[in-house]
Amino acid sequence: MHKPSSSKYVIAALVAAAFGLTAGTALAQTTPRSNPSSTATSHRHASKKSVRELSSQVKQESKEMQATTGRLNRATAQLKRTTQQMKQARSKEMRVANAEHQVKRGEQSQRSRVHARKTRPANTTPPPR
Repeated sequence: MHKPSSSKYVIAALVAAAFGLTAGTALAQTTPRSNPSSTATSHRHASKKSVRELSSQVKQESKEMQATTGRLNRATAQLKRTTQQMKQARSKEMRVANAEHQVKRGEQSQRSRVHARKTRPANTTPPPR
C-alpha cells in the first residue's frame, strides 16, 4: 500500500480548513494518485474555490466591521451629547445654588445690621481733645 506524501496532507488540511471538513474527509475526496495531471487540476480548482470563499468571507466580515464601527460612532456621538447636556444642567444648578446662597447671605447680613443697630447704644460722649 502506497503512503500519501506529506504535501498531500498539507493541501488536504488547507482544503479541509476552507470547507470546514476534517483532514481525513478532505483526503478521501481527493483524486487518486495514479493520474498526476488530474490531481494537480483538482488541487488548483480546490485552491481557487477556497480563495473565492475566503475572499467572500473577508468581504462579509469587512461589511460587518463597518456596520459595527458605524453603530459605535453613533453611540459615541450620543454619549458626547448626553454628557454635554449633563454638564450644562450641572452648571445651571450651580449658578442657581450660588445665587440662592448670595440671597441668603444678603438677608442674614441685612438682619444682623438691623439687629446690631437696635442693640448698640448711640455714642454720646464727645471724642477726646
